[in-house]
Amino acid sequence: MTPAGPQTLNARDDRRAEHGPSVVASLVARVNRRGLLIAGLALTLAGGSWLAWHLRLPAPANDFVGPPRSDYTLDDYHLVVLDESGAESFMTIGPYLARDPNTESMALDKPRFTFPAKDGKGDWNGFAEDGWIDKKGTEVRLSRGVILDGPKTVNNGPVKIRTDRITVMPKEQTAHTDAAVTITRDASILTGVGMDANMKTKLITLLSTVRFHNAPPPRR
Repeated sequence: MTPAGPQTLNARDDRRAEHGPSVVASLVARVNRRGLLIAGLALTLAGGSWLAWHLRLPAPANDFVGPPRSDYTLDDYHLVVLDESGAESFMTIGPYLARDPNTESMALDKPRFTFPAKDGKGDWNGFAEDGWIDKKGTEVRLSRGVILDGPKTVNNGPVKIRTDRITVMPKEQTAHTDAAVTITRDASILTGVGMDANMKTKLITLLSTVRFHNAPPPRR
């Protein structure tokens, strides 16, 4: 039973009673705004991190790297290359030729070459599994199973060169290789590593590891 007489209300309780709902609403709104700000900041940081990670990703690499496409090919070709004066520098035939559009060089399959002697004293004939000619026709490269045979002379048979790769300069009439090489002429056999040959004078120099063998002539 509530005692009679006047009752007093504490001022603090009175203010709570008077302003309680609005204060609570203000606090809730403030908490909600703070939560939204934190959430927005988190999303911004996450978005920035994703963007930075995305920008750091390398572009996908092109896994296929192949030779350039030839601008033309020839089957069963017969090619005659002329020098600056219009004379024949060399001739080559073979089953397949492809021209590189970037370097204008030609790749040859199983080519056979004829290098005519400038003095008219016979031709040098060559063969290889692979061949290459620069765009001006001033350099010829032969590789894999290279055969290069010189002309016969009155007293001797042809010089026969066998190696894995060789470079021929038709204008200078020279041939060079840094590979192992075997040179035969009649019963004489020379082997070595590296060779310089003057196709005009038929002077051949082996550069290192030189060995000589002279087989006796067959008995009659």
